[in-house]
Amino acid sequence: MTNDTKTCPTCGQPIRRFTDNIFKKAVVGGIAGIVFGILFGIWFSNWWFGPGMHSTPMAIIHYFAWGALFGFVGAVIGLVIRK
Repeated sequence: MTNDTKTCPTCGQPIRRFTDNIFKKAVVGGIAGIVFGILFGIWFSNWWFGPGMHSTPMAIIHYFAWGALFGFVGAVIGLVIRK
């Protein structure tokens, strides 16, 4: 993790800015997790309930719930992975 130290123009206190892309990794991990979670939800719903439940409101909520869960896990994994 690199940081650039700058000085505040009004008070003279050093300000450290982290130039690491940790938030970018969290966002990419979260988006990848959401996409994988929705795809997993579609597969799981098809496997568990059968092929007739694709577009019902309960199934769509189910897909987004899996997407939210996997998105959170993906964001945490994106924060933990160090390169």
